[in-house]
Amino acid sequence: MNEKLITEQAEQLNQERIALVKENLKFITISQSEKDAIITSDKSKKILSWNKGAEIIFGYSKEEVIGKPISIIIPMQFKKLHEDGMDRMINGESGRIIGNTVEVIGLHKTGREFPIELTLGSWKSGENIFFSGIIRDITLRKEAEIELKNQKNKTEALLNNILPRETIDELKLNGFVKSKFFDSVSILFTDIVGFTKIAENTDVQFLVSSLNHMFQHFDKIVKKRGLEKIKTIGDSYMCAGGIPIVNGTHAIDCILTAIQFLQYIRSNRNLLHCDIRIGIHTGPVVGGVVGEWKYTYDIWGDSVNVASRMESSGQINKINISESTYSLVSDFFECESRGFVEAKNKGKMQMFKVLRFKKEYSIDGLGHKPNELFFTVYQELRNLLS
Repeated sequence: MNEKLITEQAEQLNQERIALVKENLKFITISQSEKDAIITSDKSKKILSWNKGAEIIFGYSKEEVIGKPISIIIPMQFKKLHEDGMDRMINGESGRIIGNTVEVIGLHKTGREFPIELTLGSWKSGENIFFSGIIRDITLRKEAEIELKNQKNKTEALLNNILPRETIDELKLNGFVKSKFFDSVSILFTDIVGFTKIAENTDVQFLVSSLNHMFQHFDKIVKKRGLEKIKTIGDSYMCAGGIPIVNGTHAIDCILTAIQFLQYIRSNRNLLHCDIRIGIHTGPVVGGVVGEWKYTYDIWGDSVNVASRMESSGQINKINISESTYSLVSDFFECESRGFVEAKNKGKMQMFKVLRFKKEYSIDGLGHKPNELFFTVYQELRNLLS
């Protein structure tokens, strides 16, 4: 009787071993290379088999791991999660995991943690349940994905420096950008007074470096004020408000920007010790991208010409604005009429000089800096018309 029982148990054990060998062979066939680790375990949670790929990926030899807990290749912070998962699989509560591929973290013999791709399989033999895992080291893939993402971010940042966000999205979606009409945009021009003479008497490298320093500072101001930088041509800087996103404060934003431009010019950060003229005009324009190479966002219309004339007809280190701009900002700023001033190719045009913030909108009552009431009314206006 005992002999028969022993024979039956031996046969059952032999069948379990055969089943284990067959399952391992199946997984080895699937992996097809030593790049994949093939590891088997059972409800004891100990390693039963360990192929060459596992040795390469985890750094342990077969002799070092057979019979050891499978958790030796699991980072400490994930051990409990692993144990709970194993218990659920043993109890048949995590069938959705079996056959699926997941990305997890593995632990090398040296203590190095690295990303792995794991595909689990399971089968029963008698009362025992076995688990097999195909594991692939995906460190290089993850590094490539990170590099790809970094390159994509750099490309996006570069595009954002060239085109407005909305234009980029339209270009990606359609392959082209349709020009759009804007009925009210404020355009700001500024250039350096006597730049030709300055250039003649200044080292070229210092000139370009100083101009770059100035325009970089202007860029930060323009971005902070929500304006769109259009372009620079030589010593001339052009930006606009209310485009490509319409808002109700673009004229005010241009004045605030101009004030900060002048603060820079009057400071010791002005390496060229130069003066500037600033002109602002508000009116309709068409905005968009033309051409198929070296995309740039630009605006067109007579309003651009008028804004340029406001600059060229302006006074040194003063903010010169047109009548249309004045009508939008006169509630916030004290302005002085310059009367009708001759503008090249435009005849006489009414112009105004921005002096200061109005007393009720100034911190010190002298008009140097805006107070809380200014920004409250400003935000209400922006919310109302945006």
